[in-house]
Amino acid sequence: MEKIIRKIAEELGVRPQQVQATVEMLDEGATVPFIARYRKERTGALDDVQLRHLEERLGYLRELEERRGAILASIEEQGKLTEALKGDILTAETKTALEDLYLPYRPKRRTKAQIAREAGLEPLADGLLNDPSQSPEALAAAFLNPEKEVADVKAALEGARQILMERFAEDATVLTELRHYVWQEGEVRARLVEGKEQEGAKFRDYFDYDEPIAKIPSHRALALFRGRNEGLLDIVLEPKKIDGEEDPRGVATVAQRFGIARQGTNGCGRPPGGPGASRSSPISAWSP
Repeated sequence: MEKIIRKIAEELGVRPQQVQATVEMLDEGATVPFIARYRKERTGALDDVQLRHLEERLGYLRELEERRGAILASIEEQGKLTEALKGDILTAETKTALEDLYLPYRPKRRTKAQIAREAGLEPLADGLLNDPSQSPEALAAAFLNPEKEVADVKAALEGARQILMERFAEDATVLTELRHYVWQEGEVRARLVEGKEQEGAKFRDYFDYDEPIAKIPSHRALALFRGRNEGLLDIVLEPKKIDGEEDPRGVATVAQRFGIARQGTNGCGRPPGGPGASRSSPISAWSP
């Protein structure tokens, strides 16, 4: 709790004692208007705006700490809590960052990647990622296992691809960078659901609508969500288009994070020649 008090005090630019006193009153059931009007002597004259910010942040940070503890316990129970991961979790400052770190360890239904791991294909995925100069087909031939539904090279390579795709999609650093990129550069596209012309007339402005997400005002966002919730609009969030093509920066983010490059490779990434070779043409995961 002391950590939360200090953080809120720093954000508001006030003394920790002022925050502590306010927290005590809020926990006793006092409301922000009451504290602002009748308890100025205890809060050091914090105004209504400061008190509302304090109340909101107090709730958020308490939930954050509770979730942090639950995540640490879950990963430790799985036997996968390393010191580095623990450090990242302890220093995560938002719920989003915390959930990104937890994503690879969150209990989930069996995915295609999990099935591929159970079939023994993770070494194939690692081998192709770590040394893409080798032939994918030749390497995959050693991993055939009809009993695990890996009947041929194509199936082995598809399993390895699923493993790499999940690994990329669950990397906290990639998620953070791509989320920022999409919010800055992504475009929202809305289209009328087929056959809903009359029913959706009030949303006619969004029958064929495209706009960068960063420029959408709140009233238009609310209208789009209403149209979607009523089953009248199809809405998608897409990467920015450059000359009709998707902006390559999304792919480049994944490529840079995992050291993947396109030119001169047989597998999924780095060009022959070792760590010093050129990496000028990043791409996403290889495909068989």
